[in-house]
Amino acid sequence: YVRKNTVTAATSSSGTLTLDASLGDYFTITLTENITTLAFSNLPGAGLGTTLMLQITQHASSAKTFAWPASFKWVGGSAGAISTATGAVDVLAMTTFDNGTTWRVTLANGYE
Repeated sequence: YVRKNTVTAATSSSGTLTLDASLGDYFTITLTENITTLAFSNLPGAGLGTTLMLQITQHASSAKTFAWPASFKWVGGSAGAISTATGAVDVLAMTTFDNGTTWRVTLANGYE
């Protein structure tokens, strides 16, 4: 059995990107503005964990920024930074074991 997951194209508004876990585990966004707030909705609830994946594509003509929530805990303790090259693709992996209070996060940069 191979699990197939829907990929949801996410959009931001006024600097806020909300990932709705009820839509699936996989999201993509092409940045059109700086992201100042990353929020989550419809997480599975107390006692349940979840992993979300976000493919981030940099803006086609001017680099945008991405601010991480304080709840993100990074490998090695240092926050990752998204690629700034035009059209660069990064993949963010986020796992929570406590319904979003804390996220264990990794960022893979520079896919072509």
